[in-house]
Amino acid sequence: MPEAQIQNRHPLYSLFYLILFALAGTFVFSLLGMLIGALIYGTAELFNMTAGTASIGFVKILQIFSSIGTFIVPAWFFARFQGETPAVYFKLNTKFQPLLLILTVILMFASSALLEWTQVLNQNMHLPAFLESLETWMRQQEDQLADLTKQLLKMDSAGQLALNLFMIALLPAIGEELVFRGCFQHIFTRWTKNPHWGIWISAIIFSAIHLQFYGFLPRMLLGACFGYLLLWSNSLWFPIIAHLINNGAAVIAAFVYQQQGKPIDSLSTATVESPSVYVLSLFFTSATLWMFYRYSQSRALPNTHKHG
Repeated sequence: MPEAQIQNRHPLYSLFYLILFALAGTFVFSLLGMLIGALIYGTAELFNMTAGTASIGFVKILQIFSSIGTFIVPAWFFARFQGETPAVYFKLNTKFQPLLLILTVILMFASSALLEWTQVLNQNMHLPAFLESLETWMRQQEDQLADLTKQLLKMDSAGQLALNLFMIALLPAIGEELVFRGCFQHIFTRWTKNPHWGIWISAIIFSAIHLQFYGFLPRMLLGACFGYLLLWSNSLWFPIIAHLINNGAAVIAAFVYQQQGKPIDSLSTATVESPSVYVLSLFFTSATLWMFYRYSQSRALPNTHKHG
């Protein structure tokens, strides 16, 4: 397609094809994952899956293939559809700034208490009485996903830790950032002609698609944070690294807990800390974001993202 036609393409058209690629990738790679899982664990696992009793190994294979097919492969096809190489479209070829890497690491640890506070707020939210049935369903969904997460996080060896870091931390960090920040954010920024709307709409979709309603608020704020890292740095590497740290820290914490004989249930339950902890977290988070922004602006990094 000629470059002029790609540049003038309506964002809704791009959105339609992005969703189409994601649905097709999910279908194809889910089938591929089931086939490979059945070859390794036996065809009985296909029936166990429908009954919700599939082995955790089989579930992990499906999870890996689903992540690749839903996010990474569609993002690659979408970049090509937009007339760019993935490296250029996703801003992976911009000059890397070591100081921004350091600030990204600091940011993720500085914001952990603040995000935990928003999780406490989220978990204590209740819908109006006339929506009681909806809230019951939301709680059930949350409990089911929490149970699955605990099963996935069970680890008793370094090999299982490495597999979980790959499945829960690395793949989502790459795939979800390619789709939500690399694709959705750019589409909605073009559509609204406002980068802030693009960031927040994408963050809302990012949080909603996880179907974990009582973690919606912190996940949305996290998504917005990733979006601003991309906007200011003009590089998708920093959201990817931040996402990797966030997920990887949870996996490593679960492994350490189990090595110490502690239950991992507490990892998914936010605890109320002293208000001073949250104030300090807010201060250091804000200061780090400000430094990230100021340094990015001082470097005057060029915007290489041309197409919708």
